[in-house]
Amino acid sequence: MQYDIQYEDGEKMRFYHGLWVVFFLGLFLVLPMAAEAQGALMPEDFTVKGIALGDSEKKMLVAFGKPDFDKERMVWDIHMRYYTFPDGYEVGISADTGKVADILVKSKDYTARAGVRYGATAYKIRATFGEKERTFLDGSVCYVYENPQDQRQRLILSVDATDGSLCSWRLTSLPLTEEEADALTDEERSEWENTDLHALSMEGRDIDMSALAKDKTPTLRWEGREREAS
Repeated sequence: MQYDIQYEDGEKMRFYHGLWVVFFLGLFLVLPMAAEAQGALMPEDFTVKGIALGDSEKKMLVAFGKPDFDKERMVWDIHMRYYTFPDGYEVGISADTGKVADILVKSKDYTARAGVRYGATAYKIRATFGEKERTFLDGSVCYVYENPQDQRQRLILSVDATDGSLCSWRLTSLPLTEEEADALTDEERSEWENTDLHALSMEGRDIDMSALAKDKTPTLRWEGREREAS
């Protein structure tokens, strides 16, 4: 009788031990899946075509190819040179440092991590990159994610104001608000002045354009060279 009791106790111990093993295995498998379902940022989210903020202008041009044209302008007291590429890509280079500071993607064919692309639902966005409140920026409804490795770098996902679907995305290390711009150091500010007469006239300045040659062919520049527009 005593042997039978000990045998039954042993069977119960093995049974309960098996339950604990199954329980912990379940936690081990389910928790990562739950975290993945909630979404989280990854380093590749702050790159486009293998180019990250802070990469060199030369490396960017190798990755993106020949631009359609480029244009210089001031953004929050930072002298920027923007390259416009076919299919909805634009990359801004800090003219003072020669480093990538702004990347805008409007391409409907570009696909980011986890299949996120133009038209992705709000659920897909949050499930991939994490929960985030919508904010209003530059006239658009956006999700703004900070790079955990460098909080000055932001991933900005512009979405449709009605259904929340993805319209475009942007990687930038530029200031987003006047407060951030005011916090720039003197070394980060540029003294460059835009001497493009057309651009200045568009800013409302009174400029006499009559002396300009009317038949001068504009030039397009890339990779340090200039060519006449066809």
